[in-house]
Amino acid sequence: MTIKVYSDGSGTTGDLPGGWAFVVIVDGVKVHEASGSEQKATNNMMETMSAIMGLEYVVATYPQCQDVTLISDSQLTLRWATGEYQVKKMHLLTNVLRLRKALRQLNAKTQWERGHQGEPNNERCDQLAKAARESVNNPQQSNKDPRCP
Repeated sequence: MTIKVYSDGSGTTGDLPGGWAFVVIVDGVKVHEASGSEQKATNNMMETMSAIMGLEYVVATYPQCQDVTLISDSQLTLRWATGEYQVKKMHLLTNVLRLRKALRQLNAKTQWERGHQGEPNNERCDQLAKAARESVNNPQQSNKDPRCP
């Protein structure tokens, strides 16, 4: 079994909302996608959170799989995950340690994917992460019952 975890985050500055998303592909078939948001988050916080959530989903769902690749358009996130880069911003330390733990549990590889180049799973993550971030800005719109005028 081969698993690919695509991840992407969406954020600007730490005082504004951020969103994260991931897509899981098993043997070439999309089996799961998810997204979420934080009230205040930087882009790097959301990039790492997307990778964490995707890998932790795989740990919980496919714990025996040893052919896992984390794919991100954030080289920084991937290098933090492997330990190639050290964390300099203390507010990111918890996320990076959690990311490294999940990567080790799966013995996962990392792969950089250039963003906004038309790769369908990367684009889907981007859409989901942006929608999650924007839903924080417009809570009435995102929680509105479509049956109500």
